Amino acid sequence: MERLRSSPLHANISTALDKHLEVIHVVQSRRKDEIVNASNRQRQGAPRCQDDRDVFALALAIKEMIVTTRKARTTLWCALQMTLPKSAAGKQDPEKALWELEQPGQKACENPDGSSIPSQRADMSKR
Repeated sequence: MERLRSSPLHANISTALDKHLEVIHVVQSRRKDEIVNASNRQRQGAPRCQDDRDVFALALAIKEMIVTTRKARTTLWCALQMTLPKSAAGKQDPEKALWELEQPGQKACENPDGSSIPSQRADMSKR
């Protein structure tokens, strides 16, 4: 996409993709640990549900991967929107979406007249 644009993409795009790749490696490592420890316990004849720390660590890693996958998809959408010609790009503002990635609790939406108001989601988080 950078070659199509002839300019570098926003720094948040590469940061989000790097974080996503890092979390994928963590999930792979946790899964490998779970498999190794489960097979060791089976050889020793230990009860199956005695120690589920590996499973819990894997579940937490998968939960984190869900969050980073969503962010990575959003950043890739932003990169695509910034790469497309202005006439072909959608009505959503990719710069605003990138800002929302940096400030997840401060989402704003636009009125048809162009003014910005806080969304209901942001209002609910303040209560």
